[in-house]
Amino acid sequence: MGLIHVLPEHVANKIAAGEVIERPASIVKELIENALDAGATSIEVSIKNGGKSLIRVSDNGCGMSEEDTKLAFVRHATSKISTADDLERIGSFGFRGEALPSIAAVSRTRVTTGLEGETAGTEISIEGGKLLFAKGSASRKGTLIEVRDLFFNTPARRKFLKTDTTEMGHIADTVSNIALSRRDARFLLESSGKRILDLWPTEDLAVRAAAVYGEDTAKHLLWMSGETEGIKVRGLIGKPYIARANRTGQVLFVNQRLVRSVSIAYALLDGYHGLLMQGQFPVAVLFIEVDLARVDVNVHPTKQEVRISNEPEVKSFLKKIVTERLAKEADLAPHLNLGVSPMMASSTTSPRVSGFEAKTSFQYPEQSILPLEQKFHIAEPPPVAMPVPSVPVLGEPVLKITRVLGQIHQTFIVAETEEGLMVIDQHAAHERVMFEVLLKNIREGHPESQGLLMQEILEVHPRQKEILEQALPFLAQAGFELEEFGENAFVIRSYPAVFQDENPLQALKAFLEEKEEGKLRTGLDHQEEEIAALIACKRKSVKAYDPLSPMALQVLLERLAKCDNPFNCPHGRPSFIKFTFSDLEKQFKRKS
Repeated sequence: MGLIHVLPEHVANKIAAGEVIERPASIVKELIENALDAGATSIEVSIKNGGKSLIRVSDNGCGMSEEDTKLAFVRHATSKISTADDLERIGSFGFRGEALPSIAAVSRTRVTTGLEGETAGTEISIEGGKLLFAKGSASRKGTLIEVRDLFFNTPARRKFLKTDTTEMGHIADTVSNIALSRRDARFLLESSGKRILDLWPTEDLAVRAAAVYGEDTAKHLLWMSGETEGIKVRGLIGKPYIARANRTGQVLFVNQRLVRSVSIAYALLDGYHGLLMQGQFPVAVLFIEVDLARVDVNVHPTKQEVRISNEPEVKSFLKKIVTERLAKEADLAPHLNLGVSPMMASSTTSPRVSGFEAKTSFQYPEQSILPLEQKFHIAEPPPVAMPVPSVPVLGEPVLKITRVLGQIHQTFIVAETEEGLMVIDQHAAHERVMFEVLLKNIREGHPESQGLLMQEILEVHPRQKEILEQALPFLAQAGFELEEFGENAFVIRSYPAVFQDENPLQALKAFLEEKEEGKLRTGLDHQEEEIAALIACKRKSVKAYDPLSPMALQVLLERLAKCDNPFNCPHGRPSFIKFTFSDLEKQFKRKS
């Protein structure tokens, strides 16, 4: 007998399932796209346990006959293409004929469907790729597909699934992202009977974007459009100050197909050159249209990655129109009062960023240049008059500071020690002080809290809502008082006193964005530490270029010396560097 043989159909389907189905959200995507190809204008998605136990997708599309229903679960059976030439100009979502047989191969699947005008419909049941039965059913318009017990027959694959919350977040992203493109349809998403999304048809992209991202984000989105030979780009881009710590706010469509493209994402980021900090990513909903013959959508089983023959031209044009649109905007930054030195305040030169003229009028009032004890609330209000001892000794045996010498470029503090010299990063030091004060409040359960005169509303994405709900006990221990306000919003009634008169919204948004990625950039293990670190960083702490009085320097270093760990900020950066007297002597060749 020969060594080569044809794999059985059910084995081949399981192999294909490994390529097509990455997680429950992959199934939701495939079934929604099939519904849209079938002409559906209303799609309802219900899930349980993050889609592991149940995924139910119901639509009002054209439906199928009994013969077509059976054939749809045969591998490479499709209604979208007929010949190889059709692959050159694909305009539908599904065309490979792999999704349904792959789904059925690793789940228990039931389909109920019917054609409009027919007196009876069809119901079939498939388990692990094997047809159990096909029978008549009550008449209905459209199709209902139920996928239960995902990966029940491939337990190794099931172990790779994440928590229910994480999987549900990916499903919510999938539904809302597709809804941004197909605004002519209604999308309803429920999880364990709880309504997560209910997006009604609209012609206005801004309206749909507001329903997906929230009004607070949507009002800072800018419409842009441009067209050149063979390329058309349109959509919404966010102002720089609503940028996120990840790319979850970026949604890209090529010829109406939801895709991923690292190269195009970089082109978008290049359009913001000079306007974003490293590690920040703009929010954007982009629609790119090119000739169908120039796009190969057959390069990946999930069809989420595409190859564009004129991609360099697309990237160049995208960067160009993003840059031009941002340059036309009169207000790209929030109005801030920045504490700077008198020399900087007296400068009459208009700041420029990568060719953009700054259109915000910055003013530097005299009261912004205050000593630390007035400008910054470190832990508790220091005494009004604090005597500075002639030979202060701070911290035994770590710091051993005998004299505070001053600042270098208003960023680093220089101090004399018993052993030599110490250079302290004032921002890292203040972050550490604030972190330990907040962590102590959280662990002791006695947070210093401050009520808001005007309550703030925090709008969140459905996946962020579950993250926030899980973090509420820790946030309450830190001094936040949050209450649910509608389906995807929370009202902030009070916040940690260390924020003083600052708005806590940005800190909470940054916390949610970083938690969305699965970890905070602090790298800390416990959620109480994560929250304390984030608040310590996001509040108005001492930053580089903040001028500090001698008294302020003294207060900061005294409090750093009292920290349990004065060596590092919560992010792991060193808070100070030591130089011994012996090291200095060697550098000046005074000691061989």
